This record gives sequence, structure tokens and C-alpha cells, in this order.
Amino acid sequence: MINFLESIKTSFQLDKKFSTAIEDGYNPLDRKQYNQYNKFRPNGAKPVFCYLPFTSLTFSFRGQVFVCGYNRDVQLGNYPQNSIDEIWNGAEAQKLRAHMFNNDLDYGCRHCKYFFDKGKFTNLRPLVFDKYYANTDAVYPQVFEFEISNECNLECQMCAGEVSSSIRKNRDKLPPIPTPYDDAFVSQLEKYIPHLKEAKFYGGEPFLIPVYYKIWEKVKELNPKLDLFVITNGSHWNNKIERLLEDLNFDMAVSIDAVDKEKLERIRKNTIHAKLMENIKRFSEICTRKGKHLSLSFTVQKDNWEQFPLILNLCNEMNAYIYVSYLERPIRFALTDCTKEELQKVRAYMDQFSFPKLSQKERHNAKCFEDYKSFLDEYILHSETKKYHEYEFVGNKSENIPVKVETNEAHVQSVSEIDFHQWLNEMYAANPDFETTFPKNNLVEKLNAILDTHTEDSKKNVYFHITRAGFQQVIGTLKDKSVEEVRLMIGMISRSV
Repeated sequence: MINFLESIKTSFQLDKKFSTAIEDGYNPLDRKQYNQYNKFRPNGAKPVFCYLPFTSLTFSFRGQVFVCGYNRDVQLGNYPQNSIDEIWNGAEAQKLRAHMFNNDLDYGCRHCKYFFDKGKFTNLRPLVFDKYYANTDAVYPQVFEFEISNECNLECQMCAGEVSSSIRKNRDKLPPIPTPYDDAFVSQLEKYIPHLKEAKFYGGEPFLIPVYYKIWEKVKELNPKLDLFVITNGSHWNNKIERLLEDLNFDMAVSIDAVDKEKLERIRKNTIHAKLMENIKRFSEICTRKGKHLSLSFTVQKDNWEQFPLILNLCNEMNAYIYVSYLERPIRFALTDCTKEELQKVRAYMDQFSFPKLSQKERHNAKCFEDYKSFLDEYILHSETKKYHEYEFVGNKSENIPVKVETNEAHVQSVSEIDFHQWLNEMYAANPDFETTFPKNNLVEKLNAILDTHTEDSKKNVYFHITRAGFQQVIGTLKDKSVEEVRLMIGMISRSV
């Protein structure tokens, strides 16, 4: 739920925060663009762009540890040379946090800066971590992400040996990547697991990685209600996996890049179509019964764009969310490598489809389809749009490493005084009981007293946060607090972020 007083206070603090960052030698994000980003954030405005450096560690191949899967320029440490304690409290972690505290993304966070600069905020990873904003001095990480082995039975056409052992062996003709993650690593995790709020498991294929099963046993022992997430290629199902999903608290995603059998088995080499579809049904049944989330992860590329509507229908049938990624590298598979005429053909094809919006999942899935069409429109209408691979990155990944990114446009509008009063009229008409408990005239009078010294632009900002928070929260907050109390709450300057 959005705390609108907190959002307003944050907005008022930002001018000072950004000016202080510049004085201290940092390069903060564009201030006006940050306002738009804050208005887009589902959990309300926040003073810091991203809370991952304060909450998360990502354990990656060869013992490398990062703050997340996208900032690969800043390595926080290396296991087993460094303990988890040393990594979490180390100099690199502290330096990255200082940059992020000042909203400076130049220290390795170029991926997110690319999309921030373009105003493409949808599904930026920082938004998922906004819920941890309240504690930037946490003694323990809140989230662990594991991608500690490339063990995988598939050889997807757009993938690479770095993340698939089968590709590394058969296509690249290279020896296996050694892994340092051993029983001693699992023992170190025992200190942290009781304090975690989430743990996420990636591959390779997670259900083929032996050390994951040891970690899951520790979770079962030390924090059995921990929120877990796993993304799987869906090729495996057995009694061990079934018991695991029954005993622990898993949300799941299954990768599927086509419904058509021939296309699926060509793109995702070694996949068996019938087995995947059977396993998706199994995962759906368990998630639905346990009240957990199932997603189907679809990577849009040149070879499968026409499969999007079919995947979306499958999601609705399986009670699943769709998660859409837009492949950007290798470039030869990227949809953005198509000509304008080719993209127009794709766009015209999509116009023949529409989808139900009765449930929350259906509305989410339909929205993702609309975002997909907006993605196409941008590249059709603006041929000069800079592509991902043309952006300058420090420590850029190899051309051979696949990159899947979210590139949806964010549309943010301000709320004028006229629009605000129209919204109030609609809310009171829909909730007539509130006219008795807190009449509209009284609410307007209190708001005018609170905002009597504010500029017109400042008032528009307040109106935006009020309408976004929801009518009942606004009534409950303003009804019970005096004018001075509200002024204090939205005007106080706090050092915390």
C-alpha cells in the first residue's frame, strides 16, 4: 500500500538530496526524470533509485558475488577467498551503497541507467526491492540470489556456454566450469537463512544442481516459511521435486518460447514438447492449490514473435502470469535487428488479437501484450531509437552472452487541481457514507490549509500522490490528524533513506 504522506515528504526532500549529492562529487540521475520514475513506482515515491545494494547479494558462477544479475562491473567479492561476512561488509559493497544513496548509477549500474534515461521503467528490477526501503542499515541481507552453476540439459539457440553446461560441452567444446560452492558454503549460509525474506534460484537448470537441494534442506530446517522463487526449463519432474514444492514456499517460473512443437523444440534444443506441457500443468496445479504464483517466461525474438498470443492464451489457461523479456543479444536473434517493414508486419499481426481481463492475472497478461505493441510502435515510429547494444557500458558483457531486457514505455501524468476535485467528486459519489464521517468540504478545507504556502507545481505533486494512494487511506489519514501534524509529516527533513 502506498503511504501518500511519505511519498509527499520524499518528493519535498529530493531537491536537497540531489544538490548535496552533486556537492559531494557524485553524478545523480536527472532530477526531472527521477520525478517521473517516482510517480511510476508501484509502492510510492522513494528517495533512492534502488535498494538492492542495501538488501541483496547474488552468488554467481566461479564464486563471483555481485549485488544483482545486471551489475557485473562491480564484484563485491569472491567465494571462497572471501567469506559472506567479508563480502556483505566489504569496501566494494560500501562504495556501491554510497553511489546508490546519492542516486549515482555510474558505478556499474549502466543497465538500469540505460532504461532510466529512456523513461522505460516497467519491470526495472529495483522496483521489486522497494518493499525493503525502510532499512538501509540492515545487519543481514534480506534477499539471496543464487546462480551458482550452469548445469543445464538444454542448448537453446540464443543461449551460451556460460549459462548452459550442455552448450559449453557440445557447441563450445570446452571443459566444465568449476564451482567452488561446497558444503562449507552451505554451512556459511546457516547464519543468514533465518534472517532472509526471499531466496531466488536460477541456473542453468536449478533442479539439476545438487547444491541447491542442500540449500533447500537448510531452508526447511531454519526458515521453512521463507519466500522462494525458482525459474526452471520445465523438463524435470519426479517425486523429489514434488515433495520439495509441497514442503517449501515456492513461486515458480517456467521458460517457454513457443507453443508450436516444431518451433519450441528447435529454439529450446533438447526440450520435449509433450513433457514440458505436462509439467507446466503439474506446476500449475501445485501453485494454484498452495496459493503460490506461477509465471511462464517468454523471450521475444525474431524466430518466435508470432507465438506471443499463443503463450498468453496458455498462461490464462494455466492460471499463470506471463513474464516477457525482449532478447537484445546475440543481436542476430533480436527483434530490434529487424527492418521497419518487418516490424510493421509483426505489429499488424498483433492487431487481430484481444484477451480477457476478468481476473487480476488476465489483466496483467493483457497489459503485457499492450506493452509489447508499444515496444513495436516505438521502433517503427522512431528509427533513431538507440538500441541496447549501441549503448556504452563499462565492463560490457561478451557478445555471446544472451541479454534479455524489459523495454516498455512508462506514461506518467500530473494531476491538476481541476482533475483532483473531479476525482474527489467521483470518490464521494462512490462512497456516500464518508460524506457523513468526513464531509468533502471539510477535507478540502483541511487540504487548502495544509497547502497554503505551496507552489502550484508542488500542489500538483501532492494531488498526484493523494489520488494514487486511494480514497479510504486519504480519508483515514487526514480525518484523524491536525493540519500541523500533516505539515510536519510531509515537511520534515530526515537523514534516513
